[in-house]
Amino acid sequence: MIIYEAQTEVRERLEAERAAGRRGAMVGTSGGTHEGHLSLVHRAKQECDHVAVFWNSALKLEWAPGAVLSYTRDMERDAALFEAAGVDLFYVPLRHDLCRRLSATFIAMPGMVAHLDGMPEGANMELLVTMVLTLLNIAGPCTTYFGEKDWQQLVMFQRMAEDLRLPSRVLGCPMLREPDGVAFSSRNTKLSAEQRAAAPTLYRGLYAAAEAIKAGERDAKVVTDLVKDLLRPVSSPDYVVAVEADTLRPLDTLTGEVRLLASATTPLVDNIGVTVPA
Repeated sequence: MIIYEAQTEVRERLEAERAAGRRGAMVGTSGGTHEGHLSLVHRAKQECDHVAVFWNSALKLEWAPGAVLSYTRDMERDAALFEAAGVDLFYVPLRHDLCRRLSATFIAMPGMVAHLDGMPEGANMELLVTMVLTLLNIAGPCTTYFGEKDWQQLVMFQRMAEDLRLPSRVLGCPMLREPDGVAFSSRNTKLSAEQRAAAPTLYRGLYAAAEAIKAGERDAKVVTDLVKDLLRPVSSPDYVVAVEADTLRPLDTLTGEVRLLASATTPLVDNIGVTVPA
């Protein structure tokens, strides 16, 4: 595995790989590498010839208001994990190279961001979309893999790539869970012992709601209240919402492909997909 810090070097290497007829994959992470990230690499290795990981080191994106990302970052640890997984290129963007001056250009997706009202993730979502587009422009035509755990991000990344006719594909991969149902996440390391013990309740609530839909419940409020009622004894829910899977549009009556999104103050986020029976 080769480590790069300059975007020009990354471009040249990935362009050379494509010129040689090798299919390229990109996996992005902001640190705190876990089994979920590594599962993206494993799939990329199966489907592509060359895998690049874009690792958001100490970059805190001060060029946009309120966009400081608080992840635990250990480059040596993460690099070792990715190298063992078979990654070919490890890109560690430096602030002075990637953001040479304050950006004047951002991607706006008002129609979708409006659906994130009340979700903490919504505040910086357009910034994240802009950042992913920037990294895809550096990588060039490729297949990029994201996990389904952060469903809102995945859907917006896919829509951005579709709307802008990017020569890259954005693929979603199933999230991995620990034996008790908790989704693998960088946030898990921040949980206290008490919070970690309560964490499985979030998935159990979502699973119970999905089963209720399969059994015939079509009222979104009934379904989301079920999750909230199960959560309240152990954690305060930030939000629980049923949305149209590919648009994030909140639903009152459940139909088609539905995604149940939930967040608890532990802090954890999770989601589950349900195909509503006709």
